[in-house]
Amino acid sequence: MLVTNGGYGGLHHAMRHGVPIVIAGDSEDKVETSARVQYARVGVNLRTGRPTPDAIRSAVRRILDDPSYAANARRIGDAIAVASGAPGLVDDIERMLAVRA
Repeated sequence: MLVTNGGYGGLHHAMRHGVPIVIAGDSEDKVETSARVQYARVGVNLRTGRPTPDAIRSAVRRILDDPSYAANARRIGDAIAVASGAPGLVDDIERMLAVRA
Protein backbone atom coordinates (compact mmCIF):
# COMPACT_ATOMS: atom_id res chain seq x y z
CA MET A 1 0.00 0.00 0.00
CA LEU A 2 1.16 3.52 -0.81
CA VAL A 3 0.23 6.52 1.35
CA THR A 4 0.95 9.58 -0.76
CA ASN A 5 0.29 13.24 -1.43
CA GLY A 6 -0.82 12.28 -4.94
CA GLY A 7 2.12 13.03 -7.20
CA TYR A 8 1.58 11.51 -10.62
CA GLY A 9 4.88 9.61 -10.80
CA GLY A 10 4.37 7.80 -7.51
CA LEU A 11 0.75 7.01 -8.36
CA HIS A 12 1.66 5.59 -11.74
CA HIS A 13 4.43 3.47 -10.23
CA ALA A 14 2.11 2.12 -7.53
CA MET A 15 -0.66 1.32 -9.99
CA ARG A 16 1.79 -0.27 -12.43
CA HIS A 17 2.68 -2.70 -9.66
CA GLY A 18 -0.89 -3.24 -8.44
CA VAL A 19 -0.44 -1.41 -5.14
CA PRO A 20 -3.55 0.17 -3.56
CA ILE A 21 -3.30 3.82 -2.52
CA VAL A 22 -4.26 6.18 0.30
CA ILE A 23 -4.10 9.65 -1.21
CA ALA A 24 -4.15 13.06 0.46
CA GLY A 25 -3.39 15.92 -1.89
CA ASP A 26 -5.00 19.27 -2.61
CA SER A 27 -2.48 21.28 -4.64
CA GLU A 28 -1.31 21.33 -8.26
CA ASP A 29 -2.78 18.34 -10.13
CA LYS A 30 -3.34 16.38 -6.93
CA VAL A 31 -7.06 17.11 -6.74
CA GLU A 32 -7.43 15.48 -10.17
CA THR A 33 -5.19 12.49 -9.39
CA SER A 34 -7.01 11.98 -6.09
CA ALA A 35 -10.35 11.96 -7.88
CA ARG A 36 -9.07 9.39 -10.37
CA VAL A 37 -7.81 7.10 -7.60
CA GLN A 38 -11.24 7.29 -5.99
CA TYR A 39 -13.12 6.79 -9.27
CA ALA A 40 -11.06 3.73 -10.22
CA ARG A 41 -11.47 2.34 -6.68
CA VAL A 42 -7.75 1.67 -6.42
CA GLY A 43 -7.57 3.59 -3.16
CA VAL A 44 -9.08 5.98 -0.69
CA ASN A 45 -9.15 9.73 -1.32
CA LEU A 46 -8.82 11.64 1.95
CA ARG A 47 -9.88 14.89 0.21
CA THR A 48 -7.34 17.05 2.01
CA GLY A 49 -3.69 17.90 1.92
CA ARG A 50 -3.46 17.71 5.72
CA PRO A 51 -5.11 14.49 6.89
CA THR A 52 -5.26 13.60 10.55
CA PRO A 53 -3.50 10.47 11.79
CA ASP A 54 -6.94 8.98 12.51
CA ALA A 55 -8.09 9.62 8.93
CA ILE A 56 -4.97 7.93 7.54
CA ARG A 57 -5.36 4.99 9.94
CA SER A 58 -9.01 4.58 8.96
CA ALA A 59 -8.20 4.68 5.23
CA VAL A 60 -5.40 2.13 5.61
CA ARG A 61 -7.72 -0.16 7.58
CA ARG A 62 -10.44 0.24 4.92
CA ILE A 63 -8.05 -0.86 2.17
CA LEU A 64 -6.70 -3.76 4.20
CA ASP A 65 -10.22 -4.94 5.03
CA ASP A 66 -11.61 -4.66 1.48
CA PRO A 67 -9.76 -6.81 -1.09
CA SER A 68 -11.47 -5.01 -3.99
CA TYR A 69 -8.96 -2.15 -3.74
CA ALA A 70 -6.03 -4.51 -4.32
CA ALA A 71 -7.93 -6.32 -7.08
CA ASN A 72 -8.67 -3.03 -8.86
CA ALA A 73 -5.06 -1.90 -8.49
CA ARG A 74 -3.87 -5.22 -9.99
CA ARG A 75 -6.34 -4.86 -12.88
CA ILE A 76 -5.03 -1.40 -13.72
CA GLY A 77 -1.44 -2.55 -13.23
CA ASP A 78 -2.02 -5.37 -15.72
CA ALA A 79 -3.44 -2.88 -18.24
CA ILE A 80 -0.45 -0.56 -17.80
CA ALA A 81 1.93 -3.49 -18.25
CA VAL A 82 0.57 -4.34 -21.70
CA ALA A 83 0.07 -0.73 -22.85
CA SER A 84 2.35 0.37 -25.67
CA GLY A 85 3.23 3.67 -23.97
CA ALA A 86 4.81 6.57 -25.85
CA PRO A 87 5.96 4.43 -28.82
CA GLY A 88 2.37 3.26 -29.29
CA LEU A 89 1.14 6.86 -29.20
CA VAL A 90 3.64 7.80 -31.91
CA ASP A 91 2.44 4.86 -34.03
CA ASP A 92 -1.19 5.93 -33.58
CA ILE A 93 -0.44 9.51 -34.62
CA GLU A 94 1.55 8.37 -37.65
CA ARG A 95 -1.37 6.14 -38.73
CA MET A 96 -3.80 9.03 -38.35
CA LEU A 97 -1.57 11.34 -40.35
CA ALA A 98 -1.17 8.73 -43.10
CA VAL A 99 -4.96 8.44 -43.39
CA ARG A 100 -5.28 12.21 -43.75
CA ALA A 101 -2.56 12.40 -46.42
